[in-house]
Amino acid sequence: MFYKIARDLLYVFVKIFYRLEIKGEEHVPPEGPVICVANHANLLDPIFLGCSLKRPVTFMAKEELFRVPILGWIIKMLGVFPVKRGAGDRGAFRSAIQALQENKVLGMFPEGTRYRDGKIHPLRPGAALLAVQTGTCILPMLIYGTHRVKFLRFPKIRVWIGRSFFLDSAGNKKETVRAGTGKIYSRLVALQGKQGTVSR
Repeated sequence: MFYKIARDLLYVFVKIFYRLEIKGEEHVPPEGPVICVANHANLLDPIFLGCSLKRPVTFMAKEELFRVPILGWIIKMLGVFPVKRGAGDRGAFRSAIQALQENKVLGMFPEGTRYRDGKIHPLRPGAALLAVQTGTCILPMLIYGTHRVKFLRFPKIRVWIGRSFFLDSAGNKKETVRAGTGKIYSRLVALQGKQGTVSR
């Protein structure tokens, strides 16, 4: 209930101020587990991603945010779970698997950090590893415009949702994860092509 209320309020906000435009909503699986992957340019990206999907989205966030007064409580209520950056956090990985086992949508930004140049950067293997290990489909999304967001500057934000796909889980796990990461990257770049050169 808390998630729905927050999502509805934020949707109105981003529609008014950022004129949010969403394309490809028909590609979102209506049920079952989904790993949603997107590029990352701004702290607001989780909001735009969540507002672009009618299904609730579970995110992971750096553990430091959970220690911030009020914010920590809010993100807990939204179903966000903590992850330790710069280390293999098995607890976060188990939480991600549990979310998928509960048929939830897991939102991930596989670039690992924010890049404000409007380009798709090399991806970390976490999303591919989860997809290979759980057999979950991947839903690629491109969020365009948040690299231009600044204080009191409200550029138009467009979100492209691509077709969901599965990764091959046969063979050597390390190689399938590497190949899967490459496939995710290529799908994000393909969505980028729908906008043209994102950096312009």
